[in-house]
Amino acid sequence: MHTPTPAQLLQVWERGGDPSAAARGLLLLGCSCDEYSAEAQAALPLGRRDALLLELRERLFGAAIDAVAACPHCAATVEATFRCDDLRLPHADAAASMLEHAARGIRVQFRLPDSRDLLALENCGDAEAARALLLERCVLDARSGDEAHEPRSLPHELQAEIARAMAQADPQADLQLAFRCPHCDHEWQPLFDIARFLWQELHAWALHMLREVDTLAQAYHWAEADILALSPRRRQAYLELCAP
Repeated sequence: MHTPTPAQLLQVWERGGDPSAAARGLLLLGCSCDEYSAEAQAALPLGRRDALLLELRERLFGAAIDAVAACPHCAATVEATFRCDDLRLPHADAAASMLEHAARGIRVQFRLPDSRDLLALENCGDAEAARALLLERCVLDARSGDEAHEPRSLPHELQAEIARAMAQADPQADLQLAFRCPHCDHEWQPLFDIARFLWQELHAWALHMLREVDTLAQAYHWAEADILALSPRRRQAYLELCAP
C-alpha cells in the first residue's frame, strides 16, 4: 500500500460523487493498493477490504478516530474517540477462500461475501431479496449425498446458520462499537462501516483542500497542480502569508 497524493485523492473524490459505499471503497483501494489488481480488490473478503481501508485511513488522517452518534433513546449527541488499532482484529487476512457447513444432512460449501456481492445487492428491492441473492452468489455447492440443492431451496434454519458461519469466519467485516449515552445511560452497539466513514472524511478533506487551492490560486495565480504538489507545511505557510 502507498499513500495517495493530494491530486490522486481529489481525482478519487471526484469520481465517487454518485457511486455507492461499496463502489467508493473500491475507488479508495484502487488509488492505494498496488499489490492487488482491480479484479483482486473486488474479490477480497469484506473483512480484508476493511482492514486495508483502516490502514489507508491511518495513513491519510492518523491513528485517532473521532466519531459522533445520536443516542437512539434520547437523541443526545454522543462523542467517542478511539484508535485504528482498536478496530483491528487478529488474522483479518487469514479467511479461507472456501468454507463448509454441514447440518440437517446437507453439506454446504460457500465463500465469504465481497465487494462484487455488495454491488450486486444494490438493486434488490428489500432485505429478503438481498439475503436470497447473497446466498445464491456465495453458496458454491449444497448437496445431501448425490442430490444437489439450489441455495434458495435450503431450509431457512440452515440459511441462517450459513449467515452466522460467514460472520464468524470474517469478524472484521462486522465491527460494532460500544456506546453509552452520558445523558440517559442507554447502551447500544452501532455498526462501524469504515468504507462509509473514510469517504465522509475524504469528502470533508476535499472541500477544505479546494478552498485552500482557491485562496492560493487567487493570491499567486498558480495552477491547481502546482498548489497540490506543495508539501502541507509549505502550503500552510503560503496561506498564512496571503491572509488579510
